[in-house]
Amino acid sequence: MKLTKLGAIVGMSMIVLSACSPGASTAPTGGTASVPANCKDKKGTSSSEIHVYSSLPRQGTNTEQTDTLVEQIKATLDGVKVGNYTIKYFDLDDSSAAAGGDWDGAVEQANANKAAADPDAMVYIGTYNSGAAKLSIPILNEACIVMISPANTYPGLTKEVAGVTQPGEPNTYYTGGYRNYARVIATDDAQGAAGAEWAKSLGKTKAYVLDDTQTYGHGLAAAWAIQANKIGLTVVSANNTTEGFDAKSTDYAALAQKIKSSGADVIYIGSITGQNTGKLWKDLRAAMPDITIMSGDGVFEKSWYEGAGEAANGTLLTFGGVGPDQLVGAGKTWFDDYKKTHGGNSPATYTAYGNASATVALNGLKTAAAPNDRYEVLKAVMGTKDLDTVVGKVTFDANGDAIGGSITAYKVVTSWPPTFDSILSVSK
Repeated sequence: MKLTKLGAIVGMSMIVLSACSPGASTAPTGGTASVPANCKDKKGTSSSEIHVYSSLPRQGTNTEQTDTLVEQIKATLDGVKVGNYTIKYFDLDDSSAAAGGDWDGAVEQANANKAAADPDAMVYIGTYNSGAAKLSIPILNEACIVMISPANTYPGLTKEVAGVTQPGEPNTYYTGGYRNYARVIATDDAQGAAGAEWAKSLGKTKAYVLDDTQTYGHGLAAAWAIQANKIGLTVVSANNTTEGFDAKSTDYAALAQKIKSSGADVIYIGSITGQNTGKLWKDLRAAMPDITIMSGDGVFEKSWYEGAGEAANGTLLTFGGVGPDQLVGAGKTWFDDYKKTHGGNSPATYTAYGNASATVALNGLKTAAAPNDRYEVLKAVMGTKDLDTVVGKVTFDANGDAIGGSITAYKVVTSWPPTFDSILSVSK
């Protein structure tokens, strides 16, 4: 892969981001193929309503993101007429107090089953966390409900990437013989590679790579380490790859000393905010005040910055899409309007992708042969091509991944939000 740094985006057509291993798929994109057995007779029973569900963590550290995602989905879909039907939107919470406000696997499965049991459910928007998606994709696949994620970035949900994904992925999630899952955001094989290239361009030579052991964090960190090894960065963490940290630990002083002794000049951390990241950053900074720390969009949240405090300053962050302050065209208009209607506050990083997911859902419902037929809606969504959204044109490949995209680089200076650095464009 080769990294290109662009100071700002002039047009979405400039951005070229290619994933490492697209794999094969049986995505139903139309044509004369017969209806799969479990998609037959999956038509709504209401003569006036079609239902759209979202499933996102609605408490805990992610609410800065998910409050705005729900706002965008609701504004785009709820009450909108599609033919003789009116869309009714349901906002489901897949987090729990037992999980510390983060996503809870049992809750996510219950949400997916709730949608599957509703004959008028046609679209499921979610999840926020990739680990949650692993659990709901098979349920919704069996029920012939299309799923659109604004935020899942783990590659294994749609394709195989050596060294990053698990054996059997992604086919293990699709028992119906077709794909029902798509996403509007780039995958972490690209984000991780871009981050490693960025570190190399800054003159870093020796890296220690950590992850929170969850699906997203481990996959992102593994992708970063793989690319680092390819381009000549020495990865000094265990086995020259990513090394898990205990999110329940009360003290990372020993880990910090271990990293300091390794001679690393950059630390990469793949994690979500809720995995004790505040304490981790503080202990790392206490031992190594001047070391470069880099992470991904799992901690691109004000709650992470507040938890880490001054230890967060200087951190380099990547976002697996176009940052909201870097959108162009219709996206720039949307960004400016958002600030005007929200007291001058900028949207959270994933907000625009929530809007884009809802736009894809609405287009699918409007272009489907029948908006109350799950398989027709599924085909229409998975066949999305050149759809104008606030994040640019969206086209899904055969795996359900958005074609094209970019990675945005930011630096945390002395306050939140972080400062834009550059657009990282990665291609083979």
